[in-house]
Amino acid sequence: MLKSQPLLSVIITCYNYETYIDECIQSVLSQDYDNLEVIVVDDGSTDGSWSKIQKYGDRITAIRGENSGPLKACRSGLSRSHGAFIYFLDADDALCEGALTELEPYLRSDVSKIQFMLLPVDKDGKAIGNPFPELRRSANSQQLIQSIRQKGHYNTPPTSGNVYRRDVYDGLGEMTYERAIDGVPYLLAPFVGEVISIDHPLGRYRIHNANLSSFSDISSKRMKAYVERFMGRLHHLAELVEARSATAAKVNVRNDYAYVTELNTMSLVVDGKRPSVGQISAHIGAVVRENSGMKRVALCLFAVGLFALPNVLAKRLAAVRIDPSRARRMRSRLKHVFSLA
Repeated sequence: MLKSQPLLSVIITCYNYETYIDECIQSVLSQDYDNLEVIVVDDGSTDGSWSKIQKYGDRITAIRGENSGPLKACRSGLSRSHGAFIYFLDADDALCEGALTELEPYLRSDVSKIQFMLLPVDKDGKAIGNPFPELRRSANSQQLIQSIRQKGHYNTPPTSGNVYRRDVYDGLGEMTYERAIDGVPYLLAPFVGEVISIDHPLGRYRIHNANLSSFSDISSKRMKAYVERFMGRLHHLAELVEARSATAAKVNVRNDYAYVTELNTMSLVVDGKRPSVGQISAHIGAVVRENSGMKRVALCLFAVGLFALPNVLAKRLAAVRIDPSRARRMRSRLKHVFSLA
């Protein structure tokens, strides 16, 4: 059985996650998959993470370095790995029982990526929402390539919901625009193999104060940084596809993706400026081109709201769009108010 299993490298990156690191490592070591190497990279934690990591001895490969951010931590683990397939797992997340058994049939040379849904849990491991993102079971990359060409992205989970064939990470360069290891690989994968989508959760995604804080800043500076990273990935993808794809595939990068026009519009709103009619029209045009059904209607109404509402309300609308948890908190407050009435 061992000989038929490709080597899978699980690379766990940790920074000050002593509360969760044990659960994360145990969720991997308890899997029914024999040909496995587990590499844990401590990115200069200042809490007790390193002590907890060390106790696993030779069951894992433990690496500790100065704090340098998630991208360099992932690359450090990748450089020490040997697997034909690579799985990056954030230290506050975990695999579900039996996950690797279900993934095993797809660890084939023609598969460049396996993506699966994640179950959101709170700091105590209690489920707090529906599995995400909504994926349909599929074993074909053409629809994803079409989505990239149309929208600049496709529906994919965060890092902990993806397993990649090793060569997808080859020759990526410095990626100076990037913070994460898989920003370009997720886009490249459909062009170099089949992407398998699994329509149910095989991992648990932790929602807690530390990772929610990334949504708290709705400054125009941050939104512009999102746009720069989004466009940087696409320009990088175009270069990689031209150099690596065995087909005549080509990616033509545009500047009018709905993601870009929306963030540019919201950055004006949070700076206290009203978007022009032309800017809103261009954004609505991008929304109509890239979406259908009720999603198209909802996003068009959102765009109109950014233009027509007083700035204080438009800012709140933008804040909810950036951080959906604000909407949940708002509904909770309103429910409380009406219960007292």
